[in-house]
Amino acid sequence: MMDATAFRRQMDEVVARIPMHAIRSVLDAVEGAPSPNGERARHLRDALVDHFNRLRPMKARRLFTSLFEPFLVDDPILYRSPESVPALIQRVDMGGIWAALTRYAFPGLAAEVQSRLDAMAREAMLDAVLACPDAMVMRELMRREALDFLYSMAGDRKLTDRFLALANEEAHHDARLRTQYLGRKAPVDGDLLGFVRALLEHNEVLVPLTERMRRDIEEMQGAGDPRSAEVDCQSALMVGFVRRVRDLGLPFRDQSQVLAWFAPLYGLNVKRRYDVFLRHVREHGGPAVRESHPLLRALLCHFNAACITIREVVDGMFGDMEIQDGGVLSAPAPTRALLHEAVERFDRALTALSGTGFLASRSTGPALRAELAAVSRELTGTVMPALAARLQAAMNARHAPVPDHEDIVWLLELVWRWGRYLGNAGYANPELKSLRLYAVETGRLAFIQAMKAEPQEKPAHRMAHMLRIRRLMAAMGETVDGWISPVSQGLHRVVFRYLEDVGEIADDEWAVIDAFVASVRSELSRSRNWQSADFVDILRLHEGRRRGEG
Repeated sequence: MMDATAFRRQMDEVVARIPMHAIRSVLDAVEGAPSPNGERARHLRDALVDHFNRLRPMKARRLFTSLFEPFLVDDPILYRSPESVPALIQRVDMGGIWAALTRYAFPGLAAEVQSRLDAMAREAMLDAVLACPDAMVMRELMRREALDFLYSMAGDRKLTDRFLALANEEAHHDARLRTQYLGRKAPVDGDLLGFVRALLEHNEVLVPLTERMRRDIEEMQGAGDPRSAEVDCQSALMVGFVRRVRDLGLPFRDQSQVLAWFAPLYGLNVKRRYDVFLRHVREHGGPAVRESHPLLRALLCHFNAACITIREVVDGMFGDMEIQDGGVLSAPAPTRALLHEAVERFDRALTALSGTGFLASRSTGPALRAELAAVSRELTGTVMPALAARLQAAMNARHAPVPDHEDIVWLLELVWRWGRYLGNAGYANPELKSLRLYAVETGRLAFIQAMKAEPQEKPAHRMAHMLRIRRLMAAMGETVDGWISPVSQGLHRVVFRYLEDVGEIADDEWAVIDAFVASVRSELSRSRNWQSADFVDILRLHEGRRRGEG
């Protein structure tokens, strides 16, 4: 007994170190392999099952939300939409709705389902438990209870307000844990509850149809078609699914309602295919596509959410940085990913809105242009001053990189992409052009100084400084090759030492060396320079190394 207890404790410690994505495969290997020691294999299996299930305590919620699995997304950018996006259910919103349902709709049933699932999961993986026939019966009971409650709640304004208050509180709390710099979140409102009610009512027919649409979209994306052909095919696919949805019955035929446009909204909200969505609106939306239409409301929500995300992340990221007083940039990976995605989505949503004519419309154009102006102000007033200060410090760092060098490169690339998107929309930024001119001139002067290698300096230090400047310039689409001089004694010394002494030369180092050798060839071809003997020596040395590398 003591040996079994100690072994189980050891197994628990070992299993806790296994990554979650690998637990299923390890369990399959344990269950599939004949083991000479069945007792120890059983302890290992039990430890794997316990560890997997312990990290999923909310079993009843998981079972209920599986009704909506094909429709759920976790999109931190769309958290920030000013209003709920038509036909979009965020996972955090479904969590809030579940919390409200267990408070007001079926608290007893939810507790009973949780208790039964806890008992069933003691001997089996939770995924298998949630797919078993008994679980399906319990899920159907919760579906009916939720549907009946939502229909009855529609006539009780006070109950609806309490329900929505609790759902929004839970959803906002979960959303703040999942993303940074979140001010306010798109509300769970009556429209969203109506869509949830429709999905509950028509779950049996919509889930298979949605799964089929998801598979068809993914198969077409992986077919290797040219981009335009793929858009044409997926647009035709959307038309086909719109017809199939409307064939489901009367609730799906009212074109003023979200359900009638479920297919293209799925392509936009879940698959984020703005190009396919634009093609569908332009060719198949019909003459009634106005601002109140579900398709255009969704697109406007996406655009506004991207703009708000850019502003919130920029304000949050730069709010506590004292760049002008010697501070450095600090952009953790989650912040970089969020801002990068927001800028990309900003461009795609703006392109779609321009293609539908809403940017030029008298009714919607002024509001959209106000958003564009606000995003442009963030770039001009907040990002560029900080970037200019850090950019000069990074280029002049002769002996070692500044601590935020990688952040500066990332921000440079983002700013130039951001500025290009604004320029395409007619909001070209004069301050950005001035920053580019300043950056190029600062980089040129810094690179000229970097080429001046002193005799006591190590060639690797000079090369590293030049490569840092080269990378900063490349982030803006500029090159340093034009600044490389064949008569630079310092650079000549660095290149000669690299070709003669360095065993393995990296690709970016070869780029500088090749540019210098090209400038030498050009110099020799146009004049007989007094340094021609040195030039010929370095050309021969370069050719020998390149021949050896090849």
